[in-house]
Amino acid sequence: MKIFNRTSNTIAALLLSLSAQSANASNITFEISGVQAKGKLYIQLFKGEDNYQQGKAHNATIVVAKEGITKVSFADIEQGEYALRFFHDQDDNGEMATNLFGMPTEGYGFSNNAKPNYGPVDYSEIKFEVGKDQQVVNKTEVIY
Repeated sequence: MKIFNRTSNTIAALLLSLSAQSANASNITFEISGVQAKGKLYIQLFKGEDNYQQGKAHNATIVVAKEGITKVSFADIEQGEYALRFFHDQDDNGEMATNLFGMPTEGYGFSNNAKPNYGPVDYSEIKFEVGKDQQVVNKTEVIY
């Protein structure tokens, strides 16, 4: 009986801890428009500039591309600064296709609908803040 009580107390403490974390966490939804109907979208969410520069995603997902608007959500995201990037793998080979000059030949995009200008997008253009208990919606469009 004593073991059961200890186990019950441990489980109760764990559940309280998890519910406290969820209460302070936010949900982020990205509405990606201009998607063409074939292939998949490979999406990465980064927490902070250093992780973005190092390619260390905080969260990532792959979704089937559907024509028009594709919605992607990340749940229980902690407060902080984030950035998102994605590419539309139209030929479904798991890689971003590029031309001889290294320019993408498949769709791609970034949070805040940022567009590159003769080089990579600057982090300051794609970052966004996630606050406590927020529902964040970020709209962006595929660049083809």
